[in-house]
Amino acid sequence: MNFNQLKYIVTVAKEKNITAAAKKLFVSQSSLSQTIKNVEKEYKTKLFETDTTPIKVTFAGEIFVNWAIKILKSEEEIKEEIERITTDNEIKIVVGMATHRCIYVLPAVIKQFKKEFPRSLIVVKEYPTPTLEKMLLNGELDLLVDIENPDTYSYKNILLKKEKILLDIPDKYLTVGDELYAFKGVPFIMLSKEQMLGRTARELCKKYKFEPKISVECKNIETAHSLVQQGLGVTFVPELFAKYNNGHFIELKSLDVTRHICAIYENKNSSVALDRFVQILKKSLGNV
Repeated sequence: MNFNQLKYIVTVAKEKNITAAAKKLFVSQSSLSQTIKNVEKEYKTKLFETDTTPIKVTFAGEIFVNWAIKILKSEEEIKEEIERITTDNEIKIVVGMATHRCIYVLPAVIKQFKKEFPRSLIVVKEYPTPTLEKMLLNGELDLLVDIENPDTYSYKNILLKKEKILLDIPDKYLTVGDELYAFKGVPFIMLSKEQMLGRTARELCKKYKFEPKISVECKNIETAHSLVQQGLGVTFVPELFAKYNNGHFIELKSLDVTRHICAIYENKNSSVALDRFVQILKKSLGNV
């Protein structure tokens, strides 16, 4: 009996399907089926009724699965403790994140992480999304916090927060309304097309069949907001930014614009330290 066999049995019990379990475990169906037979032979009992759909766990199987879950959890805990003791001096996490998220999110996250891994090194890379995506692709980042990555084969996407996009408006446009179309004659301060929010803003205007009257184009949300404060136009900002800044931020009527902010990292890069950092990050953003 080994830990892989326990993991296989537990996964089959959860999935109730050999094909789905094999896919999740990245093993062949034949190999998984043979493992089940070997364990059943060793214990001289049937763990699963495989002639039904979905597969049923026998009474003996339930006892075995509950025991296996406890053993696997115990193994995970000891591995985590030993890894923390033996590798604490070598832990280094390179995090890529847009500046406005770094400012409001990372300080508390790093503080908590440092309590648990005091000798770790956190390197923060603050760049626009296109630059960060290239850095992730080139292996320069251990973790990217941004819009979910479509390459789910290479990267793991852990949802941190569903974030709304709001319209940032100065005092003089407060009476315009809460429909995007009503702002078609108002000057817009836009982020460049290179940036996700800049592209999203243009797509929203196109959806409402008007070309935004772009007064200023820039690459920084903080700059765009400052220009709005001077009454030079309106701009789109993320919900997180609006929460920590003064101004008039409106949720546009008939326009539900949300995006998934995720912790993105290569599947092969998972570690106890990185997983813990992501857990703290998720909890922190969930409280925002």
